[in-house]
Amino acid sequence: MKILVNLLCCFVPQKKWRKEIKRKLIGTKSRRKKLLAHGCTIEDEIVTTPEGVKIDISNVPHEAMGITKEVFLNKDYAVNFSHDAVLIDIGLNRGIASLFFATYPNIKKIYSFEPFKPTFELAKRNLELNPQLSEKIKAFNFGLGKAEIMLKLPYMAKATGGMSTTHDVCKGEKNIRKESVVIKDAAKEIAPILKENRNKHIIVKCDCEGAEFEIFERLNEEKLIGNIDVILMEYHHNRPDELLGILTENEFAVRTKVLSKKMSTGYIYAVRMIKK
Repeated sequence: MKILVNLLCCFVPQKKWRKEIKRKLIGTKSRRKKLLAHGCTIEDEIVTTPEGVKIDISNVPHEAMGITKEVFLNKDYAVNFSHDAVLIDIGLNRGIASLFFATYPNIKKIYSFEPFKPTFELAKRNLELNPQLSEKIKAFNFGLGKAEIMLKLPYMAKATGGMSTTHDVCKGEKNIRKESVVIKDAAKEIAPILKENRNKHIIVKCDCEGAEFEIFERLNEEKLIGNIDVILMEYHHNRPDELLGILTENEFAVRTKVLSKKMSTGYIYAVRMIKK
């Protein structure tokens, strides 16, 4: 298969087109194979993980399977804890991470935010496939930022996980359309969640393609960071120094993992150190 694809690409003039062909033909097959090897089943374009979570991969299969692999195989967001907790998922995307966290018995509620309507509809489909887990999840079709605003943003259906409310990630791409997106004040939206669940531990999973900088700056302005216990974040488009400064000032122990220096992308894992 790989040899045939490479031969086909010899007749394709542009590098980015060749890359796209290889990703769709070789990457999709490879990801499917890895999911099956992990113990997943795939039937009628629905992946069922060993945990029993069902995920629709009919829309852009290579991306849907890639996210499933990151969350359920690589366990990029896996944590161990014994206390009851609430999760705030900033960057719902297809709902795969929210469903992963919903399998934790100690996570009692999940509040999830996704600004792009087409992506939100993909998440709704996955939530509907998992009614027992989705009972825990309150999903909101708006993004978080430093202030309330309505934006018209470029949207690329083939890369839902890479869409950003703060950076133009679609330059030079074809088949781009504009989507109306609502952004709300992160502090005003998260403060009531923290107040309602003040007797529980708060975990924040954040993967929002660059908006994390203004979101955490806003939360810091309103002195809300100290009410969060654990942060699992993917940072994008900028060095993480500003975020690390905010977290260490608020008594978090922080670990970083660089994914790409060129793309300024990586993980931040942070746990708040409580003084005795």
